[in-house]
Amino acid sequence: MSRKSLKLGIIGGGQLGMFIAKSAMNQKIVPYVYSDTQDAPAKKYAHKIIYGKFDDKEKLSVFFSEVDVITYEFENISTRTLKLIKGEKKIYPPLNALSIAQDRKKEKNFFKKNSIKHAETFYINSSDDLKKYNFKFPSIIKTARFGYDGKGQKIINSIHELKKAWESFNRVSCVVEEKINLKKELSIVIGRDYQGNISYYPSFRNIHKNHILHKTFSPSRVNNKIEDELIGIAKKIISKLSYVGVLTIEFFIDHNNNIYVNEIAPRVHNSGHITQDTFNWSQFDLHVMTVAGLLAPSIKRKNNGVMLNLIGNDIKKIKSLINKPSFMKFLKKKRYLYGKKHIKDGRKMGHINFYGKS
Repeated sequence: MSRKSLKLGIIGGGQLGMFIAKSAMNQKIVPYVYSDTQDAPAKKYAHKIIYGKFDDKEKLSVFFSEVDVITYEFENISTRTLKLIKGEKKIYPPLNALSIAQDRKKEKNFFKKNSIKHAETFYINSSDDLKKYNFKFPSIIKTARFGYDGKGQKIINSIHELKKAWESFNRVSCVVEEKINLKKELSIVIGRDYQGNISYYPSFRNIHKNHILHKTFSPSRVNNKIEDELIGIAKKIISKLSYVGVLTIEFFIDHNNNIYVNEIAPRVHNSGHITQDTFNWSQFDLHVMTVAGLLAPSIKRKNNGVMLNLIGNDIKKIKSLINKPSFMKFLKKKRYLYGKKHIKDGRKMGHINFYGKS
């Protein structure tokens, strides 16, 4: 099938889906979008959009019947539903990787099995597990599933706080992790094609505010030894998963320069937005190429830069934000607004890339 006639189905109509659709369109691949809301940023570039719930087998089946290959912009989709209706259609990234990323317990077991260093963990599935608790404090309790942007997690400093937190999460399965003495948060965005060729971006340094990504710096300025280790771990993970598409890996670095993998995201990522203006191919281009059956391209840096997220009411303060002294050293800036109608606290409304130092 020629690239021109290929129809790419994108599950999810948010900003990541929007950028995937735009990249597909630019590459002469036809983007179809499945969204659960009419207020879908991705409809701006969709050749066709179908609305329905993400567990609606009938509507998803119709969507699948109209496209050649399927991808998705977020993790919280039922792999069971997708398996039931996929038929012969290819879904990338593969569902085994999605299943692992959806469940922190599976994710930690994957890290353990493959000797990938991560924070020590303790699992809570019942009140009996609380009686056996012998873990250190402070630590972090996280719901095993459906957590993002700090949701479904709390710092705990005692057994009492642990019990309270677990109760507040409605006693669902949880993972308790040691709290790392954090020096830096980094991410690697890496892609792999169907032939096993790998392309990646050098590491990004991330700053969070209220558990939501605030800024991303490219390059990260870590030393060469750490950079090589990060890339090596990322290549190992993406290969072990027999992955196709873009994978994002979040890392913690402690004050002794120990590297821990925090989590994996089987998709394009907020921290990869900086690639839109600092590399020859963006993370969205890399994702579309690899899931559409093309070979992973050679990635080359064009500029250094910083990405600033516009969260909630930041969308009303763009003029004052872009004039901050820390951004004045960059020659160029580009705004990416998502077109969301309603402003909410913690909602990602857009981002600005600053790049090309003076």
